[in-house]
Amino acid sequence: MYECYSKRLLRINLTLKTYTIEPISDEYIEKYIGGIGFGTEIVFREVPPTVDAFDEKNKITINVGPINGTRAPLFAQSCIVTKSPASNGMVNSYAGGDMAYRIKQSGFDSIIIEGRSDQLVYVLVDENGAQFYDANQLKGKTTDYTEDHIKSIHGKELGVISIGLAGENMVRFAACISNTRAYGRGGVGGVFGSKNLKAIAMKGNKDIKVNDPEGFEKNVDKCIEIIERAFGDNWNLLASFGKNGTGSGLGMINSRNALATKNHKLSRFQNGDKIDGYAYMENYPTRLVACHACAVHCGQVHRFEKGKFPGMVTRGPEYETMYSFGSDILNDDREILAKAHQICEEYGMDTLSAGCTVAFAMECYEKGLIDKKDTGGIDLKFGNNEEMIRMLEKIGKRENIGNLLAEGTRRASQKIGKGSEGFAMQVKGLEFAAWMPQRMKGVALTFATSNRGACHKRAPVGLEITGKIPMDSIQNKPELVKEIQDKVNALFTLVCCRFAEFEYPMGLFLDLLTSASGIRVSEEEFVKKGEMIWNMERMFNIESGMSKSDDWLPERCFEALTDIKEPFLPLTEKDLTNMLDRYYELRGWDSQGIPKKETLDILGIVR
Repeated sequence: MYECYSKRLLRINLTLKTYTIEPISDEYIEKYIGGIGFGTEIVFREVPPTVDAFDEKNKITINVGPINGTRAPLFAQSCIVTKSPASNGMVNSYAGGDMAYRIKQSGFDSIIIEGRSDQLVYVLVDENGAQFYDANQLKGKTTDYTEDHIKSIHGKELGVISIGLAGENMVRFAACISNTRAYGRGGVGGVFGSKNLKAIAMKGNKDIKVNDPEGFEKNVDKCIEIIERAFGDNWNLLASFGKNGTGSGLGMINSRNALATKNHKLSRFQNGDKIDGYAYMENYPTRLVACHACAVHCGQVHRFEKGKFPGMVTRGPEYETMYSFGSDILNDDREILAKAHQICEEYGMDTLSAGCTVAFAMECYEKGLIDKKDTGGIDLKFGNNEEMIRMLEKIGKRENIGNLLAEGTRRASQKIGKGSEGFAMQVKGLEFAAWMPQRMKGVALTFATSNRGACHKRAPVGLEITGKIPMDSIQNKPELVKEIQDKVNALFTLVCCRFAEFEYPMGLFLDLLTSASGIRVSEEEFVKKGEMIWNMERMFNIESGMSKSDDWLPERCFEALTDIKEPFLPLTEKDLTNMLDRYYELRGWDSQGIPKKETLDILGIVR
């Protein structure tokens, strides 16, 4: 049993420059499985909910699951859980690449980082524990420079998670970067910065074993067969991502009047075809890349041989960035968009929150709420793309108005006032992902109730955007949203890619879990674990100061979209209220959105 686990937790104390190695019990593994399960339980138990996210009492957890590091495709992600400087609640953030594999090789299932260093450091983890290194020479350096520097000293066979200048400056949407992959959402990079942690590197040669090798290989073969079958279907979404990148779906979304444009004021971007995945592949030399053991190859590396930035090479942009630095700010310049993506990668910033924050600032500028004196001379009009690049750098450096915008749209709108809160596109302090609550009522409820803020990872996006269920109906949306939230949270204990759920049946996930670990659970029991984790997050957020009022959308979401010709039912406040009331009932929460004692008891949550 449990052969795929190291059954070890590494606790790193940055204040004392010490570490301890702690056992992980069989009972703990059975209950929380791994990934988000381990991370949520640690933060729930060890971090005071009312502490500031940048306080040294906050802790960072880095977690993997039972299938990570194996040959199973679409299981390359690792999971950071901490208290978010964006929402002030709990956040889980994910990145692919090969980092999960490197963590497993180092011989740990979970890493806790606590305290605060008195100077900038990086930490090297191997099977024996942790070593601490002075990182003052890396102060202000980009994430790619930092990673290359650490690998030049300790060897190329490392996994490195690092921050750039935005993390050092504690930008509230700073990201951690690992080999161009971003732990993007929720400001986890800012928490690294608050602890004077420039990077953490993982190395090791631990074998990654499974409980039933023959059975596991058969299950992996089933995964590969499913992916191959998907690639044989020209209309399959996963296949489209593998052939033309995640931006290949932008045209379809645009045609459905669901592509957020001009700070979510419009639903269609006239020049969307200039910035989608096909446009990049047709105009620039492109190489497809994949995460560890993945056959999909949804990543794209582009080389810009001429143009505005000759010699620039980027992995991306992905679809979400095509929205945030494309349609949302009326930018149809592919090279400027790619440059914005590169700046966010080098500075270590979430492209979603950064782009949405710039869009918010552009609307403030358009409405006369801020002017050139505030922007440091930048003419911050929608579509003034090169000026947007300058503003993005100011945010990363916290210069001039960039210092305010580095606080995110919620805090910036509270400072600016004058009605700007109504078009600050955020929930719980986290800026909108690339989907429109005005058009998609399941997404509306998801954004409102998501524990980490306006998050799309646990939403009925595919069902609504493809027309399998009506976008503008509230019927059965509370039931569906709860089901997806619980299911995806359960799957994130395995730390799988979200794309896996598009194709793999639930039974295959459970077969992979059993053959890897020996753990046997029914589908109902497994999904119940997701529900338990969801309620642990909710309780932490309630205790941190959140309330029912945080389960709401900005005023813009209830405004009529003027660029849609076809008949549709716009989202109303009554729609959202009715969905929330039913959602709370289904969750076993009271009318204020607080989990009832009997609900916590049933789920085995002790507080």
